[in-house]
Amino acid sequence: MWACLVVIVVILMDSTQANVSGIHENTFLSFSVLGALLVAKVVESGDPKHCSSEDTEAASKRSDKKDPPIINFLAKWIGDWSTEGQAFLQNLLNTDGTSQDADRVSDDGTESKSFFDEMKDAFSSFKNDQENKKMKNSFVDMMDFFQSIIALSIGDDRNARELAEDFIQKAAEVSAYHQSNKSTPNLLEFSKLMIDAFGKVAESIHRNFGHIDWHKLRPFDFMYFLEYVESMRTPSWKRRLHGLAPAVSVNEVKELHKALYLANLAYGDTAEGIKSGLLNSDWELIHAQLTNAPGEPAHYIALRKNRLNSIRSYLDVLLVVRGTKDFKDVLSDGLLDAVDFRGGKAHAGLAISGKFLVDHHRDLLRELMKMANKTNIKLTLIGHSLGAGAAAIAGIIFNEEEPNVEANVIGFGCPALLSNDLSIAASKYVTTIVSDSDMIPRMSGPSVENAILDLMSYDWIERGLEDLQNIFENIRVNLPFDIPPESIEKVYGFVQKFLENTIKPQMDEMSKKQRRDVVLIPPGNCIHFYRDGTGITGQTVPCNLFDNLEISRTMIDDHMIPTGYNRMLLDFMRYYLADYQFVFDQMIVT
Repeated sequence: MWACLVVIVVILMDSTQANVSGIHENTFLSFSVLGALLVAKVVESGDPKHCSSEDTEAASKRSDKKDPPIINFLAKWIGDWSTEGQAFLQNLLNTDGTSQDADRVSDDGTESKSFFDEMKDAFSSFKNDQENKKMKNSFVDMMDFFQSIIALSIGDDRNARELAEDFIQKAAEVSAYHQSNKSTPNLLEFSKLMIDAFGKVAESIHRNFGHIDWHKLRPFDFMYFLEYVESMRTPSWKRRLHGLAPAVSVNEVKELHKALYLANLAYGDTAEGIKSGLLNSDWELIHAQLTNAPGEPAHYIALRKNRLNSIRSYLDVLLVVRGTKDFKDVLSDGLLDAVDFRGGKAHAGLAISGKFLVDHHRDLLRELMKMANKTNIKLTLIGHSLGAGAAAIAGIIFNEEEPNVEANVIGFGCPALLSNDLSIAASKYVTTIVSDSDMIPRMSGPSVENAILDLMSYDWIERGLEDLQNIFENIRVNLPFDIPPESIEKVYGFVQKFLENTIKPQMDEMSKKQRRDVVLIPPGNCIHFYRDGTGITGQTVPCNLFDNLEISRTMIDDHMIPTGYNRMLLDFMRYYLADYQFVFDQMIVT
C-alpha cells in the first residue's frame, strides 16, 4: 500500500515539469492508481466505512511520529532537486581554489634618465636595512605610477598602451599583496565556520517554517493550485498590472546584457577563464577570488583599461560577485531572517556577505585611487542571485562610508533584500532586473510561508472529482469488458467521502491561518521583463510588486542566466527589432 503511494507521489512531483496536458495525464494516472487501491480495499473490506474519522486520526498520529525533522526534509529536497542541487553537496568536499598571482615584469631600461629615474636612484642609495626596504620599494613604485599617470594625462600616445598595461600589472600586484595579508582559516577553523553557519541556517529555517504541518501538504495541492494561478495570471493580467509603467529602450537592454555577460563570467572555475572572457571587453582583470565560504562570496575585480589615459578625476573599477554555486553559498542564502540594517531591515545572510566585500577591499580601493593619482573611484558592482544581493549591500555601505567612492549596482535576480524604505532610498544607484516569474526576488521567510498556506488551503476537491469521473469514462471506453456501474459509484462515493470528510477540513483550517507581513523586497529600481502574450516587454516598476511568491511553471528556469535572463534579453531584442537572427556582441555560451 505505502509503496504504491510513494509511486503516486513520484508521478505527481514529476508532473510539475510537464506541460498542461502532461499534468492532467499524470493526474489521471495517479487517480487510476489511487482508484485501484481503493477498489482493492473495498473488495477486501466489503464496506467503505473502514475509512472512519478515527482511523484517519490514528493514521495521522502515526504519520506525525514518522515525519522527519524539517532540516532533514530540506536536505533531501536539495539532494533530489536536480543535478545542480546534487553538485552543491559534492562541491562541499572541494575546498581547493585557484588563486591568481600576477606575474611581475621589469621596467624597461633607458640610457637617458628622467626625473623619476633620478629620484629612484637617489632613494636607492638609502641604507638597505629591513626598516627602510619597504619604504624604498613603496617610493620607487610611487615614482613609477606618477610617471605613468603624467604621460597618460598629457596625451603621450606613443607608450599609452604600454603604460596602461603597466598600471594594470602593478594594480594586480597590489591586489595580490593585499590578498596575501588576509588571514586564511585552517581546516579546523573552516570546519567550525561551516558547522556554525549550518547551525544558524537550521535555526533560521526552523523559525520561519518549523511550525508548518508539512505532512498536510499534498502533491495534489501544488498541481491544482498551479492550474488555478495560471488561469488567473494571464498575459492580459500582466499587461494590466504593469499599466503605464515606463518601458525600457533597446539601448538600455544592450547595456544590461553587457552587465549580464560580466555576471556570468563570475561562475567560471579559473581566473584565466575570467581573464579570457574579458579580452573583448573594456575591462582588465586584476583580482579573482574563486574560493568562498559562508558569508564570503566568490568575486573578481577589474579596471576599465581604455580610460587609464584619461584626464578624468576618477578611476573606473568593476566588482562582480558570483551567485549561488555550491553548498557554502546556500548557507548564506539560507539566513532568511530580516535583521536591522541602516535604519531598516535587510536579509541576514546577504548583509554579512556585502559587508565582507567592503571590509575585504576597502583598503585596496583607496590604494588604487592613490596609485592612479585620482580623487575618486567610480565603482560598478554587478551580480546575479546571491551575488546581486551582496553587491547591493556593498554598494550601500561604500556610498555611505567612503566619500571618494561612487558605487552603482546592477543585479539580476536579486533576492528579497531590503525593507521598503531602504529599497526606495537605494533607487538612486541600484537597479534590479527580474525575469518574469523568477522566484528568488519574491522569496523571503514570510512570502514562502504565505505561499505554502495558500497551496494547502486551496480547495481543489471539485476538480479532483471531475478528473476521477473522466478516469472512469476512459476506463469504460477503452477496456474490453464492462465494469458494473454500481462498482464505479461505490469507488466514487468512497473517494468523495474521504475528500469531503478528511481533506476539506484541513483546507479550511489552513485558510484560517494568519498570513505574515512581508518585510523584504528587491532593492532599488526594478525592471521587470515578462512574457506579454506576443513577445517580451520590459518595464520599470515599483519593487514591492514582488512581495509575494508567484507559483509558476517557469519560476526556477526564469532565475537561471541561460534559460532566464539571457533568453529574456535576447528575445526582447529580436522581437522589438523584428530581427530573429539578432545576437549580442558578447553572447553568453550556455
